[in-house]
Amino acid sequence: MAASIQAQNFLRGFAWGAAIALVATMLWPGAQDAAGLYGEVVPGLRQLWQLARLNLQGSILPFAVVLLGYWIQLHKLQRLFADPQPQLEAVVRHEQLLDLCANLFFGIGVIWTAIGMRNALLYALGDPGFAAEQGAFAILQRLVEGGILLALSTTIVGGMGGYVMRLIKTLCLGEAMTALYMRASLQPLEGQLAALSRIERLLENHRESGSQSQL
Repeated sequence: MAASIQAQNFLRGFAWGAAIALVATMLWPGAQDAAGLYGEVVPGLRQLWQLARLNLQGSILPFAVVLLGYWIQLHKLQRLFADPQPQLEAVVRHEQLLDLCANLFFGIGVIWTAIGMRNALLYALGDPGFAAEQGAFAILQRLVEGGILLALSTTIVGGMGGYVMRLIKTLCLGEAMTALYMRASLQPLEGQLAALSRIERLLENHRESGSQSQL
């Protein structure tokens, strides 16, 4: 539990520290080039957005929706484990939704990879006569323009994002979830041991009462 709390605090502190450092750098009164830095950051963010639109295209929205759902489920699980005795059923349900978000992130990458490859092949080789007249370089260029970039980019983003989601889950909640499941798995054994102990006491009492009656 302590390691899980430390991991959560590290990730939260890193995010807040990066945001504060960025804002402080831009707004620090003694920084004479703050305006110039701000002018560089905003176009950089705009260029990053344009690059994402170029490479990810229509997959940006489903990626964003799944990522938002992942963070919501992660936050709910963290709130459940804040309770000294979290409910096992609620933890299992939200863990399944968390894993579903990671799998959907993988799936979006795979689906848009297939969409990009299909569009690229149709755009480059859809007209056999045009493809026969053009050279290999022209066909390759049409493949790139048709959707190869989309296919490769969504494969990378979907794969890396899915693995990072699972890594965050393990770092933030792995120890707490393992302890909870271990306690839940030991409960039937504890019940059986308690029942055996009661039976043993009853037998001892029966033997003691039998010996006393003989006397």
